[in-house]
Amino acid sequence: MSNFHRACFLFRGKTGFYKYFVDWFRSNSYFTGMDNISRDPGQLQDSRENIPGATADTSTPQPRQFGRWIRSIILITLGLLFLFYFPVIGETYFRCAICGMNHTEKRVTAFGWLISAWERPTESSDWYQANIEPVHQHVWVRGTCAEGKNVFGQTVLMQQVSSLASGPFSWLYLGNFKLIEFYKESPDPAQARTLLLKLAHFEPEGSSERKVQDEIFSRLWEWRSNEMQEPWPFDGGEFLSPDQPTNPDNPPSSPD
Repeated sequence: MSNFHRACFLFRGKTGFYKYFVDWFRSNSYFTGMDNISRDPGQLQDSRENIPGATADTSTPQPRQFGRWIRSIILITLGLLFLFYFPVIGETYFRCAICGMNHTEKRVTAFGWLISAWERPTESSDWYQANIEPVHQHVWVRGTCAEGKNVFGQTVLMQQVSSLASGPFSWLYLGNFKLIEFYKESPDPAQARTLLLKLAHFEPEGSSERKVQDEIFSRLWEWRSNEMQEPWPFDGGEFLSPDQPTNPDNPPSSPD
């Protein structure tokens, strides 16, 4: 309020010229509402004291706050379940179709990114290197087993499915000692090596190569089921080929 308005307010109760001047100014001034202003200083003080101050909210939590707590608990629970029970890392196991050396690959499950890979010699690979070929190129065949691990490296999933195999070689289930016996019972290690290589990966369905592959697998499976006691199931030079199959999706590693 300007000083001029205050002067008009103080002289409102006067008579004569002042009264008419104040009434005229009030009727033409932009300041309207003087009539609603109390003239009692005590009443003005009481009205200021009656303004409620800020008080602490001691009421019970609102439903919206309760919902936020529930959502937070659910998110934390899902996060813990993901960390401990979701197979973030997958381990796939391979064997060399020639010597039986083990090869392991660790990948990110969702994207297939390779984290690490390593080889581990076995009894059959050491024997093959010492008795047949000191140096050869490995041909890796994916086995029928795989594991899923959480972010802490703990196994949370184990799979053993025949469809995981990348070639019929894995279906023969030739362990380390069975593979050594397989080479010993064969009349020609070179022929035995070629037969195993033909089972390293699946040939296209319906092709002539697939028919040859099925025939080789059938004979070897029956011979193995009889504990390799029967005569060698192949004639000399049968199914021999200088070509060594390789899987484009699983290239062989560097030589030993």
